[in-house]
Amino acid sequence: MNETNEIAPTSGRPDRFVAGVRRAASRVLGTSPVGERVLELCDRFEAQRAAILQTRAPDAIIVGVVGPTGQGKTWLVRQFIEDASLRQALPSGDRTREATVRIAWVGPYPPADINDRYERYLHCAAEKMFPLGVEYLILDTPGATDQDPHVVEISKQTLSLASVQILVVRRDQLRSQVVHDLVNASEGTLVLPVINIVRQHDDKLSSDIDAYCAAIHAAAPSSEILPPVIVHDFDVVDDEATIARTTREAIGHALRPRLVEAGGAERRQRARLAAADRRFRQSLHEMISDELPYLVRAVDHLHEAADRLPVDVANSLVGSGGSLRAGIRSRLRLALLTDTAAIWFPYKTLIGLLNLTHGAWDRLVLSLSGSLPSLISSAWTTATNIGQMQSMEAEMRGGVRERSAALVRDRLGPLIRSFQQELGPLNAQAPQAMGNESHHAHLRGIDQLQHSSQQILEEEIDRGAIGGATAQLLGLAGTLTFWVLFAGPVVGLYSKYFRASSAVATDLQDHLDQFPAPEWAMLLTSVLLSVMPTAVYAMLVITMTQSNRRVQKCASKIQERHSQEIIRLQREGVLRLELDDPILADAEFLVRAGKQRDTA
Repeated sequence: MNETNEIAPTSGRPDRFVAGVRRAASRVLGTSPVGERVLELCDRFEAQRAAILQTRAPDAIIVGVVGPTGQGKTWLVRQFIEDASLRQALPSGDRTREATVRIAWVGPYPPADINDRYERYLHCAAEKMFPLGVEYLILDTPGATDQDPHVVEISKQTLSLASVQILVVRRDQLRSQVVHDLVNASEGTLVLPVINIVRQHDDKLSSDIDAYCAAIHAAAPSSEILPPVIVHDFDVVDDEATIARTTREAIGHALRPRLVEAGGAERRQRARLAAADRRFRQSLHEMISDELPYLVRAVDHLHEAADRLPVDVANSLVGSGGSLRAGIRSRLRLALLTDTAAIWFPYKTLIGLLNLTHGAWDRLVLSLSGSLPSLISSAWTTATNIGQMQSMEAEMRGGVRERSAALVRDRLGPLIRSFQQELGPLNAQAPQAMGNESHHAHLRGIDQLQHSSQQILEEEIDRGAIGGATAQLLGLAGTLTFWVLFAGPVVGLYSKYFRASSAVATDLQDHLDQFPAPEWAMLLTSVLLSVMPTAVYAMLVITMTQSNRRVQKCASKIQERHSQEIIRLQREGVLRLELDDPILADAEFLVRAGKQRDTA
């Protein structure tokens, strides 16, 4: 089915796509609560996308340290800083409210457009930061489980700023749902899990880590998840310096090859944009499905009927079942007549006559014996067959649009009216805009389908026909059959004629009484006796040409190729149902938009 607002991956045309969603929500949902939530979802998506594309630190990679509250994020950030006074400027835990509200940027130069209300910058020379092979800014983010909604929103925005996420979680919170939400929100980034405060190694730890990593992969399939770094509890080991040094080395060993990789930043940005697009579409689909289930069901029924329509139109083009096989038989007989050379007289004449009188061969035989009713019946059948062939050709040329319009009206009319009824309560102006017509759709791509159907039919008939060489051999045999039987009277007449002509030429006298004067009854009898076996032979040839096995093979191949062609045309968007009414088109677009997936 066609959408007026084209559904396209937002990584290619985001403004057009989101504008289409906004326009559809405004027209269809109006100022209803669902409409307002859809617009809010669009706002959040645009903000998230802008944050991904925003270059606040053009010459450095942004590394975000994220995780729930109280996981040791700030302690980990301090391990990247060698300046002791600067490390003390990063409070953690509950010692100050500032630590949970404001994002701390640490690096050799400040980011652009810093917001003093929610962000602060701490200068640290590059030589006093732990080397990762590239210049970077590190973010100390608020805890994701903070009860302040503003803090939670800041953390979510931060996830869109960093292309590298260090996900910190305590050993006893590996199964926390908050961690999975953070990973899902940062899909497309380079994620390094850090498991903090590990008191002892045991089998349960290994199984929990495996389950944790599997959950991360499931929550963010497009992210690059690095092997986790394990940080021991230095309160138990009582050697914080050694643990800090080991942790820094493990993080550097994991991140350094990925950060210096050529093209890695651009690839991760594309992955993050695609992930943001998928989350937006999924959220839109879930919202519409939960709030407007009847509208979604009406659109689904409309699409199912629209997908079946091209098959019915194709069947009407070439027929189906008995009508298709009858059409194939007619085409096979015509192919035999066309492939037979005109030199094979009177065999080709009989083939043409039998083709025209197909279905009345018994009456044709009786008419040859002088039965006037059989002759009239044969003539009537011939005229009927000619009329049916002309009607079929005219129908193939001009009747497709009428049939498709009738199918759309009959099949989709009730579904579209149901669609309209579901739209009524959502927006009071929608029914007025739609008017009082019972249907607002038409089938696109009918001309292409008609051309393809005709081409498929001709190609398969050509493959199923007996072929030109075989037709000539059969024509030779039929012609020889007639002339062998008719040779006796002809040879006798010509022999007597040549002798009389020779006598006249020799004596130069009148010998007219010696020239043959055959009776017409004898000639007609000879012709009939010669034609009858030839006609029977021609009947056998036609019967072989249109055998059930040959016809069924052609019909199966035609139907198979038609199905493939319809699928191809639908996949390419050539054959589709197009809604003419803008309100219906917007509603259909809004419902279907969330079901599309980014293929970029």
